[in-house]
Amino acid sequence: MDHYDVAVCGGGLAGLTLAYQLRRELPDLSVVIIEKAEGPLPDAAHKVGESTVELGAHYLGEVLGLKSYLIEKQFPKLGLRYFYGDGSGPFEERPELGASTFSPVPTYQLDRGLLENDLRKLVADAGVGVLEGVSINDIAISGTNDPHVIQYAEGDTTQTVTAQWVVDATGRRRFLQRKFNLQQNNGHSASSAWFRLEGKISVNDLVPQSNKAWQNRNLEDRYFSTNHLMGRGYWVWLIPLSSGNTSIGIVTDEGIHPFDSYATSYEQALEWLLKHETVLARHIENKKPLDFRKIKNYSYSSSQVFSENRWTCVGEAGIFSDPFYSPGTDLIAITNTFTTNLIKADFEGNFKKEDVELLNHTLLEVLYPDQVSYFRESYPIFGNTQVASAKFYWDTTYYWSLYAHTFKNGHFEDFEFIKEYGVTLKKFSKLNRSVQELFRAWEREATSNTYYKFCDLSRKHFFIKSAISLLTLQEKGKFNAILLSKYDQFEKMANALFIYAQKQADFSGVELHSKYDQDLAGSESLLHKYTENEVEREINFFKEFFEPLSSSERNKVRFIDYVSRIWKGSYLYFMRGFYVRYFVLNKGKVNLQGVLRFIYAD
Repeated sequence: MDHYDVAVCGGGLAGLTLAYQLRRELPDLSVVIIEKAEGPLPDAAHKVGESTVELGAHYLGEVLGLKSYLIEKQFPKLGLRYFYGDGSGPFEERPELGASTFSPVPTYQLDRGLLENDLRKLVADAGVGVLEGVSINDIAISGTNDPHVIQYAEGDTTQTVTAQWVVDATGRRRFLQRKFNLQQNNGHSASSAWFRLEGKISVNDLVPQSNKAWQNRNLEDRYFSTNHLMGRGYWVWLIPLSSGNTSIGIVTDEGIHPFDSYATSYEQALEWLLKHETVLARHIENKKPLDFRKIKNYSYSSSQVFSENRWTCVGEAGIFSDPFYSPGTDLIAITNTFTTNLIKADFEGNFKKEDVELLNHTLLEVLYPDQVSYFRESYPIFGNTQVASAKFYWDTTYYWSLYAHTFKNGHFEDFEFIKEYGVTLKKFSKLNRSVQELFRAWEREATSNTYYKFCDLSRKHFFIKSAISLLTLQEKGKFNAILLSKYDQFEKMANALFIYAQKQADFSGVELHSKYDQDLAGSESLLHKYTENEVEREINFFKEFFEPLSSSERNKVRFIDYVSRIWKGSYLYFMRGFYVRYFVLNKGKVNLQGVLRFIYAD
C-alpha cells in the first residue's frame, strides 16, 4: 500500500493546480492525484470555468508561474462585456458596456481541455503521482494522527493508498460534503445550460460590416471578451476558446425562466434563444452543437470545508456562488491557497485548530456570503440597463479593491492578516448588502431606464484608476489600514447611488430611507453625513457611466482613433497612455511610470 503526504482526489483544474502549488511551495512533499478520467482529455473538453478574472488570473500566472504558458497557449481576455436592451431588435442599437482595449492587468479565456492536459504533464514532471482512469469508492477519514485511507477501483480490482492529508477536488460530486452531510442551501436559485459550437461565433458578426461606426468604435476584437447578452432574469454568455470553438451558455433565475423551459435539449435551448435573443439565435440556428450540458440550481454552500482532521474541500467540491462575474478560478485560488497554508503549517509543526476555524469562518461566513449577495434575487436587474450598469460599477470597484488587490499582494497566505482582513471585510460586507438591496428596490420601482450607446471602460476614470491600483504592491503591515481607509470612499459612493436612485425611481411607500440611514451609517444619518459638494462629486463620478461624451471629448476620441488607425501597433498604446494621462485623468504632467504600466503590462 503506497503512502503519500497529500492525496488529491480529483484531477480537474482545482486538483491539478493545488498539486502543482504544493510542489512549488513544499518540494519535499509527496503528492498523488487520483482521477477518474484517463488522459489525454479532448483539447476542447466541455467544462465550465472557461473565463478568468483578475484574482484567478494572478493565481495561475504568478502564484503558479504559468504566465508565459497562458500567453502562448490560451487566449487573452478583453474583460467582461455587456449588451443590454432588446434581444430581438438590431444588435447595434443595444447599449454596450466594456473596454475597447486590453487592461494592463491580464486575464485569460481558458480552453479547459488543453489546459488540463498540459497541467497533467506539468505536475507529473514536478514529481506528483497521477493515478488515471480510477474511480474513488471511499475515503476513510482518520480521527487521530493515523493516515487516511482512500479506496479506489482500477478495472476489476480494488486498490488503496494512505495519506496524511486528503483534499477533495472532485467538483460537483462533492465526495466529502455528501459523506459528512455538510451541504447547505444559500437561497440563490439559478440554473444553466451551455454548449459549444465549432468555429468563431463573434458578436461582431451580429452587426452588418457596413456599419463602420459600430465595428470600429472598439479598438480590439470584441470576440476576446466574455460577452454577456442581458435580459430580465437571464444572461447569455459567448466565450472564445483557443481550440477555435465557441462556448455559449444560458443562465437564468429559476423563478423567471424555469430550467425546463430551455434545458432539456439543444433544440429547446435554441427555441428559447429565438424568443429572448433572436439575433444570436438566427445567426447560429444552422449550426450543430459539439455537445450540450446543463445544471439545475448550480449554487450551493457548506457548513465546513477545512478540518482539523487534515482534510479540505477545494473549488466546487466545497462551495459555488454564480458564474456571472467568472469567479470559478478565484474560488480555486482562494481554497487552494488556504489549503496550502494549513498543510504547510502542519509539516512545519505549526498546525493549530484555531487556524482551521479561522479559515472556515473567513470563507464561509464572510467571503462567500458577501459574494452571494451580488446575485441572490438580483437577476431581474439585468433587464434594466441603468440599474445593471450601476451594479457593475459598484461590484467591480468593490471586487478589485477588497478581493483582487488583496490576493495579488499575497496576503491570503498569512493567518494573522486573514484574521484582521475578516474583521475589515465584515464592515464592508454590511455596506455591500445594503447597496445590493438598493439595486433590487431600484429595479422594482424604476420610473426610467436610461440608455447609452457605448460605455467604453478604457476611457472611464474609475476603471483606469482601479486597474492601475491593482498593479501596486502594498506592505502587509499597512494593507489592512489601507483597506479601512477606503471605507469612507465606498460609503460616499453608496450615498451617491442612493441619492441618484431616488431621482430615477418612485420609492414612495417603500421603506428605504430609514433603512439605509440605519444600515449604512449607524446612528448618524447617511443623507446628512457628507457635504453637498462631496455628494455632488460622487454623483458626477457615477453619472459619467451614463452621460454621453461632450463635443470636446468626442473630438479627442476621434483624434486618438484616427492616429491609431494610421500608426497601429505599439504607437496605438503610446497614444492611449498619452490620452489616459492627459485627457482622462487631466494630469498636467505625464506620470511615466503610470504610462509604462498601461503600455507594457501584459
